[in-house]
Amino acid sequence: MKTITNHHYRPILDWDQLTEEGQNLRYGMYDGVEDSSFFEYKDCLYYLNDFLAVNNALNRQTNGNDELANWDGYHNESFFSSVLVKYDESCEAVKVGLAIS
Repeated sequence: MKTITNHHYRPILDWDQLTEEGQNLRYGMYDGVEDSSFFEYKDCLYYLNDFLAVNNALNRQTNGNDELANWDGYHNESFFSSVLVKYDESCEAVKVGLAIS
């Protein structure tokens, strides 16, 4: 598995910080979306509740790939790729990466 990141942190956005277009895109898709957190990456708006936590079970599934242990969550983009997130110490931003197999 190959992991790509530029190590930049992207701010976590509240509902009120989204553009009108971003709000229209997400409104009605989830319960309580107004209380949710988002971030932008490569011109896409991601909903943090769509990400699954990286844990030991996932590491065992990927043959003990230690690269994933450095990340807090993942969201599958395709069969061969996932977007990865790592929270900063204040939990106000996320580092974003792309895992490709």
